[in-house]
Amino acid sequence: MRKYIVMTVIFSLFFVGTSFALTVGGQADMSIPETSFFSKDRAVEDTLDSYEADVKVKAGFDVEFISEKNLKTSFETTKAKIEGQNANLKFSMNYSDVLEPYVKIGTSDLKVKWEQNGYDVVVDTKPGFVLGGGIKAKLWEFASTGIKLTIDGQYKDTQLDFDTAEVGGSTSFASATSETFNIKEWQISLLASKKYIFPIGAQNYYAVPYMGLTCSDSDVNVHFTQSGTELVYSTYNAGDKNTIGIVLGCDMMPSLMSWYLFSFELRLINETAFTLSGTAKF
Repeated sequence: MRKYIVMTVIFSLFFVGTSFALTVGGQADMSIPETSFFSKDRAVEDTLDSYEADVKVKAGFDVEFISEKNLKTSFETTKAKIEGQNANLKFSMNYSDVLEPYVKIGTSDLKVKWEQNGYDVVVDTKPGFVLGGGIKAKLWEFASTGIKLTIDGQYKDTQLDFDTAEVGGSTSFASATSETFNIKEWQISLLASKKYIFPIGAQNYYAVPYMGLTCSDSDVNVHFTQSGTELVYSTYNAGDKNTIGIVLGCDMMPSLMSWYLFSFELRLINETAFTLSGTAKF
């Protein structure tokens, strides 16, 4: 009964948020959580998790808040940027804490702004479906320091419907036709992490801070035709203005025997975004 309650909560959390940016999503150290929820006896649980279960299934969720992501444009389009929120449900398969492919299914609510023909253009979207995937791999672990190096590569495709399109501050003036909103993005991250133990009262708490570099780029294809004037307003396949960024985050567990963890993550330079996430192992 307990496992069905937990899975119901996880799937409910997926639908409360609304995204764009590719979050690394915590878990720079793929070996955590070290204990799975469905094992019923602690001793058997420890044995299975440590020796028998080479392949582990994880499910997680993350909610992203993107305050600004600047885009590189061409032609007459200038000052393009993306704002919005994102929620993703993530499923992954962990192979011996070395390799972890995953898929992400999510929903996005985005706003794209730019200047064109002397007007401020704003396209606001309806929440829509987003699909992505990637793979994590442990590159190296320094035994003397406990620092682990992890690489993460992922791809995401976002296709949304227009809610409103404004030109010069007027929605009625825009009256959009031939609407297209499609964003394709890839990202590669190199992360360093280290596990720490914090004894608080009778309970040990575990934290895994991580930091690293990200390299990303996008193909942002947003355009519409203005009714009446037949003028075309478009981002003309804009890309990321800054392709290199930094990521800072931390995974937190209430104990080493925990089957779940919480994470927070901050991404800077190439974008300004903050992510809250959680992961459970089954």
